[in-house]
Amino acid sequence: MYKLLIVDDEKIVIEGLKSAANWKEHHIEIVGSALDGEEALKEIMNKKPDIVLVDIRMPKLNGLDLIKETKDLNLDTVFIIISGYSKFDYAKRAIQLEAIDYLVKPIEVEEIIDSIKNAIFKLEKINNEKHSTERINEYQMALEEKRLLDYILGQRFAAPEKDQKLKSFSFLNIGLKGLAWEDSKDTEKTQVSLERLKNLLENRKIESFIYTIDSEIVVMFLNFGLEIGNDVVQDLESLIFHDIKIRPNVGISNVYENISDIKKAYSEAKEALKNGIFSNQLVTYYKELETFNHSFGNRIIEKIDTFFNEKGLDLLSSMNQFMDKVFLDCQKSSLPPERSKYVCFKIVNHFLEYIESEYEVNKTGGERYLVYQELNQLQSLEEIRVWLEQFIEQSTAFLNENHVSYNEKLIIDLKSFINANFKDPIVLDDLGKLFHKNPAYLCSLFSKAVGSTIFEYITKVRLNNAKKMLRTSNLKVSEICKQVGYENQKYFNQVFKKHIGTTPSLYRSQHILK
Repeated sequence: MYKLLIVDDEKIVIEGLKSAANWKEHHIEIVGSALDGEEALKEIMNKKPDIVLVDIRMPKLNGLDLIKETKDLNLDTVFIIISGYSKFDYAKRAIQLEAIDYLVKPIEVEEIIDSIKNAIFKLEKINNEKHSTERINEYQMALEEKRLLDYILGQRFAAPEKDQKLKSFSFLNIGLKGLAWEDSKDTEKTQVSLERLKNLLENRKIESFIYTIDSEIVVMFLNFGLEIGNDVVQDLESLIFHDIKIRPNVGISNVYENISDIKKAYSEAKEALKNGIFSNQLVTYYKELETFNHSFGNRIIEKIDTFFNEKGLDLLSSMNQFMDKVFLDCQKSSLPPERSKYVCFKIVNHFLEYIESEYEVNKTGGERYLVYQELNQLQSLEEIRVWLEQFIEQSTAFLNENHVSYNEKLIIDLKSFINANFKDPIVLDDLGKLFHKNPAYLCSLFSKAVGSTIFEYITKVRLNNAKKMLRTSNLKVSEICKQVGYENQKYFNQVFKKHIGTTPSLYRSQHILK
C-alpha cells in the first residue's frame, strides 16, 4: 500500500477527496490530512507519505513552497497539485518542482485516479532506480573488498592508480583464544558477531572491510587518518566478548597512505597480535614493538629475521647452531627474562611460519595459543633456552617421522580425492589431467603402492559407503545406488553381490541392529 496525505484549506474538499474512491482498490492508504502548509509539513515529516495531494493557495505555507521544503528533506514523496487557478506561472513552477500533475478544480474522480496511477508509476521507477544504484554500489564495494584482500594475501600486486580514493589505511587483527573455528556453532556465533561489528563501525561512520584470515578477524580501516583510538578498540572488544564470551587479543598496525604498503601494514597487525598473545596483553600497537626493538637493540632482531628469510632447505640443520649464537648474544647483553622471552617468541614465530609454508603443517590458532602460553610461563634465560631447544627438536622429529616421498604423497592425495568424490563419475583420463600424470603410469604407481587397481579401490570405497547406508539409513536401495555413484541399479546389485556375496536387500536384513 502507498501512503497518501491530502492537503487543502477547505475541509469539505478534504472529506470529498477521502470519499471520492475506494482507495484500497488502488493500493492507497490515506494516512492523514492538513488544512495549511505548516501543518502539512509536520505531517510529512512524521508520517513520510508516498503521495501528497496538495492545494496551491493555502495559509502559512503555500503548496509550491511546501513541495520545495519537502525536497530539502531528501524524501521520495511525490506531489499532485489541485488548484482553482490555471495561471501559467503556477503550472510552470509546479513542473520545475517535478510535480506529477496539475489538476484544476473542479476535478473529475477519473482524473484524480489517473494522476494517482502516474504517481505510483513514478514511485516504482524511483524505487527501481534506487535498488539498481544500491546493487551497483554493493557490487563495486564487493569488488573493492576482494581486490584489497588479494593485495593482503599477495595474490595480486597493489596498484596505486586504481586506489586513489584510498587516502589512508591501517589494520586491527583480533585473536580469539580457545575458539574452535572448525565448529559450526562457534562459526555461526562468530558470523553474527562480525555482522554486529560491521554495523557498529558503520554507525560510527568508520569505513572498513572485515575479513577472517588464518583464524583471525582482520579489520581494515579505510580513510580513517588517525591512529585507531582506545574508544573504538574498547567498543570492538566489548561487542566480541558479549557475543562470543571470549576476551579477545588485539594487534594494531601503523597508519599508511600508500596502498603498496598494505602487506606491510597487515603483517604489522599480525605481529602485534602474536606478541600480545605471547605476553598476555589485550591490546598491542605495533609502534610499541618498534620502540621496544629500538631500545632492545635492532642487531639481534635483525639477525633472527635475516636467518629465517635467507635460509632455505638447510634451515632445520642450522637451527641449533643459530640458537647458540642468539642466546650467547642475550647473555652478553644481560637481557632480563621478559626481553629474552621476546627473542624466543620471534624465533618460535618464524619457525612455525617456516614449517607451515614449507611442509604444509598447519598450527591452528588454538595450538599457537598453547605454545605462547607455555613459553610465557618460563622465568630464567636457561629455562627459555632449554624449552626452545626441546620445542625445535620435537618439531623436527615430527617432520622427519611424517615425511613422505613425492610418489607416496601423490597416492595419499589420489585416495583422498576418490574418498571425497566417489559419488561422481571418475574417469581415468580426468585423474591423469588432475594429477598431471600419464593415466597408465598413474595406474601402475597406484597398483604397486596400494595392491589394487584404481577402479578396484573406487569400487571398494563405493561398496563400503553403500553397506554403511544400508545399515544406518531407511533410504531405498535405488536411492543408495545413486548416492554411491551407480546410475544403473541392476549393475549395482551385480557388483554388490560379486564382492559382498549377497544382494543389498539381504545384506540390509542381516545387518540391521536395534
